[in-house]
Amino acid sequence: MQNEGQERHSWIKLTVVLSILFLIGILTVAGGEGNVDLNYDNPNMLLLLKILQAFSVIVIFIIPAVFIAIFWTRPKIHYLGITKRPAFLTLLIAGAAILLANPLINWLTEINAHMHLPAAFSGIEEWMRKSEDKATELTNMFTKGTSVSDLLLNLFVIAFMAALSEEIFFRGILQKVAAECFGNRHVAVWFGAIIFSAFHMQFYGFLPRVLMGAYLGYLFLWTGSLWPGILAHFINNGVFVFFTWLVNNGIIAPETKTSLDETGLGYVAVSTVIVVASLWTIYRIEKKRELKLTLAAESSSQRF
Repeated sequence: MQNEGQERHSWIKLTVVLSILFLIGILTVAGGEGNVDLNYDNPNMLLLLKILQAFSVIVIFIIPAVFIAIFWTRPKIHYLGITKRPAFLTLLIAGAAILLANPLINWLTEINAHMHLPAAFSGIEEWMRKSEDKATELTNMFTKGTSVSDLLLNLFVIAFMAALSEEIFFRGILQKVAAECFGNRHVAVWFGAIIFSAFHMQFYGFLPRVLMGAYLGYLFLWTGSLWPGILAHFINNGVFVFFTWLVNNGIIAPETKTSLDETGLGYVAVSTVIVVASLWTIYRIEKKRELKLTLAAESSSQRF
């Protein structure tokens, strides 16, 4: 149990973390409203933007998270879960499950895409649609290119850097601080998932992103390590990048990507069972592993 001082400390940390996200969100919206004329067809301009994107997530997510962990928590950098190594089988299951979760994610995306607000909120809905269109345009611009170097750069910037930075901030800091404040780890997982989805400001993908955020949150909760979530996040983004590259090269037709979304409820049900079963299996693996490590440590201490 936390004492009153520790609890107050936790709420201050959460306020700081949410304030960082709020400030970034305001700057993103303000920047999106500007009319900066950039030539996205210029390869050098596109390369510069990708470099800036990779640099920006370091400044926005990684540096604040590391700073808070080192200077505001007792475990220091270990607080983030970045130094804890999970079981290899855990990594395999986490990576496979995020792929097999596609039918469920696509089904939620389809439901979310047909969302309509009441007439009184038509202005908000129009803004949400414009925000979604801008995000789609930006994604299409970033995933241009047909060369292997384009693919590798996109995998690094869009898949790896996004996965690393967002997991460090949203799971390593936000979820753990929320758990300290709320006193309930499950509430913290879903709170972090909702904030994670809302921050992306792609409201017609809000539900599937919440689900993904919760899945990543439980991976962190059950393992204490960020690496299963980073891997799953990377694979989720990387598959999109790779399929887009294949389309750009004419290796597969654009309809191939679209057809992946056309899944029946049977596939959705199976996908849901797989996601839940994967989390339960990972929970059991990590608990048994933790017990073995504890017994080994006790046995070693008794010998001395």
